Amino acid sequence: MPLDITHPLIQQYAEAHTAEESDLLKQITRETHAKVLMPRMLSGQLQGRFLAMISRMIKPKVILELGTYTGYSALCLAEGLATGGKLITIDANEELEDTVRSFFQTICPTCHDRLQNW
Repeated sequence: MPLDITHPLIQQYAEAHTAEESDLLKQITRETHAKVLMPRMLSGQLQGRFLAMISRMIKPKVILELGTYTGYSALCLAEGLATGGKLITIDANEELEDTVRSFFQTICPTCHDRLQNW
C-alpha cells in the first residue's frame, strides 16, 4: 500500500513542472516495478530530478551512495559529477548488483573506473 503524504494536486503540479526522466531512467523504473520486490523504494522522477539539480549545482568530485537499490538515484546524482569525478555506490543486496552494473554500463560504457558499485 503506497504511502501518500502529498496532496494529489500538489503532486500533479510538481510532476507537470519537473523535467522528464531520461529513457534510461524510465527503463530502470519499468524494470524495478516489474522485477524487484518493493519497487516503491525507487526514488522516482521528482526525487531524481531534485538530486540531479543539487548535484549539478555542487559539481562534486566524489559521490558515495549507501543503498544503491537499482541505481536510479545514483545515476541522477552522477549527472552533476565534475569532469573526472567518481561515483561509488554500496549496497548489501547482491541480487541487484548485475542489474545496477548493466545500467551503469549503458549510461557510460567507458566509465567503469568512475562508476563503481560495491
